[in-house]
Amino acid sequence: MLILFVAPAGLFRDGVARLLAELGERVDVRCADYASNVFESEQAADLVVLDGDCLPDALSVATASQRVASGLPVLVLLTAVDPQTVEHFVAAGVAGHLGKSESAGALLDALRVVLADSRYPASAPLPVALSHGPPATDAPASRLPADTKAHVLTPRQIQVLALAARGETNKSIAKQLNITEGTVKVHLYTVYKALKVGSRGQASVAAARLAQVGDVQLHHALDGRLSVGKLLAFTMPTRYKAGEVLFHKNDPSDALYYIVRGTVGLLEIDIEVGQGTILGEIGLFSPDHRRTCTARCLSDCELLMVSATDAMRLYYQDPEFATYLIHLITRRLEADKLRSQN
Repeated sequence: MLILFVAPAGLFRDGVARLLAELGERVDVRCADYASNVFESEQAADLVVLDGDCLPDALSVATASQRVASGLPVLVLLTAVDPQTVEHFVAAGVAGHLGKSESAGALLDALRVVLADSRYPASAPLPVALSHGPPATDAPASRLPADTKAHVLTPRQIQVLALAARGETNKSIAKQLNITEGTVKVHLYTVYKALKVGSRGQASVAAARLAQVGDVQLHHALDGRLSVGKLLAFTMPTRYKAGEVLFHKNDPSDALYYIVRGTVGLLEIDIEVGQGTILGEIGLFSPDHRRTCTARCLSDCELLMVSATDAMRLYYQDPEFATYLIHLITRRLEADKLRSQN
């Protein structure tokens, strides 16, 4: 892999070039200054790193890099990270930026993220800033306006934070976003620094105040993707044998069920449901709080059972969960109506 590092000659360029070479065993670093023909080499660069303090020249090279190879990942190093400068580089096609006050490890992590994000499908949102430093303000994170804090996070970081706040593991986040667990960890590290928090729990609390995170979570809910982590806070999985009845029609509706593994049959309507499905939600909201059909395990099953009290508490406290339930109930009532018409 060839990394092109464009910066004025001197100690800074020599030192950073040595760090860039540590990205991997087969990494070749070629240095150039802004006075040279940066892209004259016959070998095409796989990654471009710019000294962003030479603003006009750096913007010119960033723009030229996208003409040479559209989508070529570019990372810019800045002494002072301010929104206006970042916006200029974003418009020029830069994939990320990093403050020069950051550590060598942060630089290598940022490079890995930029390289990983350059391989995302075209439909996936790419990060526009890898700010490992705090927001350009002296105000504590807890007193920053939500829009200010969200501004320092990239679309990909918002996605990672939204999933982490829902209780998803790094492995689950990586699978859903089609990235590696290592990339998830780098994004979370960046989020912690940007929001001035020290843990996943603190980041989740901060996420509740960010409108963009809420938007991502609501879209998940409307798409029918429920955070199992929210349910795990209330219960542990229980195993059932094939043939066991979870509840009968007209029984009191005292719990919600979530299918972790196996298949359950809803006998009166002749429907089979499997992994990732919620059962028993309609009874919670019906006037008499009674089951509307019988549920029997058609195979060995592993289920989460959430009491009606806990489910209703979660419904009133969590807009994402409430949106998911309303959407689910609406779809099932529409399906029942279509069955009755046929």
